[in-house]
Amino acid sequence: MKRLFLEIIIVGLLFSPAFAWEYPYIYKPTTPDTAFAVIALYKVGEYARALEGCEWLMQIKTPFDSWGYAYGEKHEPEYTAMAIMALMRCENLAHGRYYPTITNAAYWLIYTQNSDGSWDSYFGTALSYIALREYLDLPPNGYIDIRNQVKEAVRRAREWLLSNAPSTDIEKIFGLMALGDKKSLEELDINEELEVYKAFALSYLGENVNLPVRDYDTPMEVAMALYATEKEEYKEKLLDLQHFGFWGVLRYRVLDLIDVSRISEFRNLTSVACPYLEKITPQFDWEKVVLADYYLQCGVSPELPSNITGLLPWQIAEVARIKYYLGLDYNDEINYLLSSQENGKWKDFFNTEYIILVFKMLDIPYNYTSSLEYLKANLTWMISEKDDTGAPIYYKIPTYYFAYALVLFKEFNMSEEFNATLKILQERQYNTGAFPYTQGSVAGITSTSRVLWALEKVGLVDSEMYKKGVSYLRKLLFADIPEPRLANGKVFLENSTLILIQDSKYIGNATNSAVVSTLDGYIVIYPSQYPLSIEAYEVHGFRPEKNWIVLPIILAIGGVAIVIFKKVKIKR
Repeated sequence: MKRLFLEIIIVGLLFSPAFAWEYPYIYKPTTPDTAFAVIALYKVGEYARALEGCEWLMQIKTPFDSWGYAYGEKHEPEYTAMAIMALMRCENLAHGRYYPTITNAAYWLIYTQNSDGSWDSYFGTALSYIALREYLDLPPNGYIDIRNQVKEAVRRAREWLLSNAPSTDIEKIFGLMALGDKKSLEELDINEELEVYKAFALSYLGENVNLPVRDYDTPMEVAMALYATEKEEYKEKLLDLQHFGFWGVLRYRVLDLIDVSRISEFRNLTSVACPYLEKITPQFDWEKVVLADYYLQCGVSPELPSNITGLLPWQIAEVARIKYYLGLDYNDEINYLLSSQENGKWKDFFNTEYIILVFKMLDIPYNYTSSLEYLKANLTWMISEKDDTGAPIYYKIPTYYFAYALVLFKEFNMSEEFNATLKILQERQYNTGAFPYTQGSVAGITSTSRVLWALEKVGLVDSEMYKKGVSYLRKLLFADIPEPRLANGKVFLENSTLILIQDSKYIGNATNSAVVSTLDGYIVIYPSQYPLSIEAYEVHGFRPEKNWIVLPIILAIGGVAIVIFKKVKIKR
């Protein structure tokens, strides 16, 4: 099994059977990314990977057999149309497996169609029209017959598309694709970023296209590029972007993951999160400062503000620290801080402690006495004083204040303050091992990782507090995925569901084990409830029941023949 990263839809229990391997899971499946990937991979003959994507689409559908952008999000026509098109291709590989869902989804589109023939938007109408047109070419299998209703929905949708103008370039592309107007699509002048959309649409209509080589970012765009060109480089990239059978987006914030990667046991998350950091562009000076350390963590030289006067004191200290690592002069920042302190204090507890830590790290000549006395007195005040509700003041103080304080008090051998701070953190930690932002608030990845970082700095990696925190993050961000065992033509995997395919037909499910020697292949869903992983295995090889033909449909509209081609499609 590929060592990839994913996120489960519903965070369930982690399983630890024999022969299990631990994998980080930090992504979640999305309908457009997964559906487009299926459509492209089906076209280039990667049937096993396409089937994996289809099974994930089955997992994230609504009870109405419709789809939103991701699991739990509002179902919409455009995403439902995307999923229908993907599942129709997999139905050609496993006849009978997806047909009921496809038909129910088509009926949902009919039910949600507006009286004027449209759906929620021009884009949604174009995609729904294409999906329903494809549905009419899907061979029936004895399930409920809605073909007459589909034909009527297609007719009304086409009339609406012909009588309404698209407002965006994407709407123009998919509108022309829906209406089969290759000439207008070829002549459409669009910006460079949308060339892959246009290439996809033209390829869907049967045209050979030349797409300039670009480093597309999203799975959906890579899938469109693969569909249009069938180039090996795009196929390899799309497969690299697959996560346990699906394609999607990060579940967690990039900065949270980089924070976790500072902890020794989670260093491998850096390579996963850092590519996404490039998509975050700081707009203000304070953002440049906050993001600077994250860029350094990812091996990127950050842009620092040229004017420090509008920054908070700790942020100015941070600029000095970053400049130190970059080999730049930081005297201006240090001099500014030295001249702005008031009896060893900068603004408040956190600003002061952070500056003192930076001074110590940079070996700045400074008399620390007054600053340390301020921090000591302020800690005592937070512990002894109570607010209007009778709760100690420190309950409202963010956890990261105490994480940095722990490091500082250790650095200056202030054992009494160190122990008091450690006690606050012990009290604040939940039974799960997580730390909240403030006492009693929601547990957070960043707060937990900051405390664990501090515990590492002060040498408390063997403490119960550290071990519980690491366990929390590991349970949250990792999953144990076992490998199926194959012996004498039979496959075994406890707590799994096996989808069995023979002669391009779905022949049923099995639980935990099945004889597979005569099959085209089988799909392993693990675990059976709240799946973490879906993987297809070929035996004699998956193959289409029939070729997916580019079928021109001639529509006479106002005396003009419009050619509509039937092929593969989709995109947002």
